[in-house]
This record gives sequence, structure tokens and C-alpha cells, in this order.
Amino acid sequence: MNKTLWEKALAFSFDHPNDQYGFSTRLALENHWTINFTQNAILEYKKFLFLAATNSEMVSPSEIVDIVWHQHLIFTNSYSDFCDLLGKKIEHIPSTHNRSEFDKFQTAKERTKELYEINFGTQPAEIWHYKDELDSLPLEKSKYEVSKLTKNFLTYTILLSFPVCLVLYSLLIKIRNPYFLIGYLLLFVLGILFLKFYVGRSFISLYNKIKANPILQNLTALELVFFKEEKLEVVIHGVVNNLILNHKIKVLINDRLELIDDKFVENRYENCIVEIMKGLDPMGYKELCRTAMQKPIFEQLQKAMYRIKSRIFNSKEFTRVIIVVMVVLGFLLSIGFSRFITGIWRGKPVIFLLFAMVPLVAVAFYYINQVMQLMFVNIIPSIVKENVLNKGESRRHWEWDYFLYGNLVLANSFVPIINHAPATSSGSYFSSSDVSSCGSSGGSSCGSSCGSSCGSSCGGCGGD
Repeated sequence: MNKTLWEKALAFSFDHPNDQYGFSTRLALENHWTINFTQNAILEYKKFLFLAATNSEMVSPSEIVDIVWHQHLIFTNSYSDFCDLLGKKIEHIPSTHNRSEFDKFQTAKERTKELYEINFGTQPAEIWHYKDELDSLPLEKSKYEVSKLTKNFLTYTILLSFPVCLVLYSLLIKIRNPYFLIGYLLLFVLGILFLKFYVGRSFISLYNKIKANPILQNLTALELVFFKEEKLEVVIHGVVNNLILNHKIKVLINDRLELIDDKFVENRYENCIVEIMKGLDPMGYKELCRTAMQKPIFEQLQKAMYRIKSRIFNSKEFTRVIIVVMVVLGFLLSIGFSRFITGIWRGKPVIFLLFAMVPLVAVAFYYINQVMQLMFVNIIPSIVKENVLNKGESRRHWEWDYFLYGNLVLANSFVPIINHAPATSSGSYFSSSDVSSCGSSGGSSCGSSCGSSCGSSCGGCGGD
């Protein structure tokens, strides 16, 4: 291995300092990738081109590496400079998908794997073994759409009431009021307590199943903030707050913000805020927040998290939990509906039962909504927080402190401004309809928009 050449390739940057829509940001945004995965994909791309430059025989990229390659080809000056550094003009050879080429490309892939292991060790599975990196999550796709199930929950419950009424009819007519109503309410409470235990255990088990995945392991603190809150402005709160604490932004008497230090720092989110405010008069926070949310760097974070949530949300394991919750709640409600039906049939007073059923239906819907977001707003953040705190780092980065302690780390002068600024993004409820536009478009269709034309064997690059 030519270590000197590899060190030069490793040090080569595809981004210019302070670019708001540079190579890595654009790559992450267009494919809905996390920041860490994007950087790892770029690293693997560098390794691939290094192998192509230092070997005379054809090598072939993975789907993920090919996406990076296509993106880099668009940045013609950067691509030319990188090839010059490697000492070889590396040409992209797309596959024509001819049967006669299959063996050639298959051999190239096997050769690439051998060369990679000799020079760099084991290939990261999420980048080299999957067309879609989220396929590396050990989750099966559900054949049911959770959003449709929940929308039709009341319809299913009412339909269930008729067979339940037939089965329990003899029992329902024997129990008099108020004993039935008291017993029914207690049964409903017990059902909720059982579901709370079941859901908590099930979601913890689900997270333990996927937590070892490198993509989840390497989520940044701000990505986790959005994962929990699902409000992009909450992420921006933390970024602006740190600029205030570091005396780069000043809060004026009229609750406007003034940039007093326009020097860029290492944090690209902070630099984005500085770039927005540079050269402008003091501005209101609502305007600043709205402008920042439209910037690619923040938009990328949002889309990447939606995509991960979508994969978990639409998994068979997650759907199974929601179905159990709906079945238990549906059965409990159907008992009340059955009592209501038998009461009307027998000419009995049902007014008190009606008054009880209306709030119970509302409680059931509320609880289902809570369960649907519990995994994202409670289970995963709580486990991650515990792991971070157990590390006991004495000098943690401000982003992690913000994730751990939230508004407690906000500057006193900044808190009133946040409280006065109205929400500018969607609420915290997470539905599959929200992620279908982000998740599916950010899935294989988005991720392989430029790679799919080459298929799984975007030939690669030949030898001399």
C-alpha cells in the first residue's frame, strides 16, 4: 500500500470552507443521509478511487459509493484535482446490463473486495453490501400501513362490537348499573396499564435489536434533538443560543438579535446562522429561524431523520406493537359499545354509559397517538441520554449538553425570545403520511437517483 499517497487522498477535502451548499451537504441532502454516514460514504469513495488508481485491473463500486462518485463527477474541478493527486485519470464506466458483461463486473466486484481487505480491512456492510444503507437495519418491512390502520380504528371497533355483543350478551344483561360502569372503567384502566408495560418492553426490545447499527450509533446530538422533538426550530434554538453564550450574537433590548462577531467557527450550523446575519441590521428571531429552516444544512438534517423514522415506523416489529395496542383498546371499547347496543335493544337507559364512552374513545385515540411517537420521543432519547451520561465526559460538546438538558442550558436573555416566537414547523406527532414523502423519496429512489442507471454494477473503472 502506498501510504504516502493514501494520506494525501485522505487529507483531500471535497468541500470549501463555509460552503452552505457544498459537496457533502448536497450529497447528504439529495440522498437524505445523516452527516456521519455521508462522511463515511465519502471516505469509502476515496478508498475506492485509491484502489482504482493503484491497480491496473478493473474495480467496481458499491451502490452507495457509486452515488458519491456520480456526485463528485458533477464537481468537475474537484474531481480533476483529486485524480491529479492520485496520479491517474479515472474514468467512470457505466454498465449496459448486457448479459455478456455480467461476469466481467462480478469479477471486478470480487477483485475490489479482495484489494480492499488487503489495504483497509473489512468493508463496512452498510456502505458496501446494501443498495440502501437503511437496509442494514435488521427490520422487516410491514405489509400494513400503520396510518391507515389508525385512521380506521373506530370503524374496526364498531364492527367488532357486534360479534362481541353476541358472545357477551348473556353476561351484559346480568350485570346491573352502576356495577357495570364501575367495573368497566376499572377494566379500561387495567388495560391501559397492561399496554403501558407491553409497549415499553416491546420498544426497548426493538431498539436493542437495531442500536448496534453504525448509522444509529453515530447520530449527532442535533440529529437526536430533532429525532425527539421533530421541530427544526428547536435545533435552531440550540445553535443560536450557543452563539449568544459565546458572545457572537447579542440580544438587544427590543428582543432583536445583532451579530457582533462574524468570524466563522468549526461548527457548520453556527456558520450558517452567522452567514445569514452577516451584513444585516439586527433582526427578529422569528425571521432568522424561518430563514435558517430553509437552508440546505438544516433541511438535510430534517430529511435524514424523517427517513430513519420512516424505516422504523414502517417495520413489521413497530407495526406489531401498534396492532396489539389497537386490538386491546378496540376490544375494551367494543365491550362498552356492546353494552350500549344491548341497552338500546332492551329499552334501558344508556345516557351515563354514553357520557362515559365519549371520553374513553378520546382517551383511546390519544393513547394510540402517544404510543406511535413514544419510540422516538422517549425510548431512544432516554437510552442514548443514559449512555452519554454514563461516559462521564468532563468536557462535553455544547450540542450534547443541549440534547441532554434542553432549555435548561439556554441563556436567560434568549428564553423570552423563544417563548414569544410562534412555532414555525409541524408539531411533534409523527405519522407515516409525513414520512412517506420524505422517507420514500429519500429512500432507494432518491439515494440511487444517479446510481440506479448503473445498477448494482456501475462497471467502475478499468485498468490502463
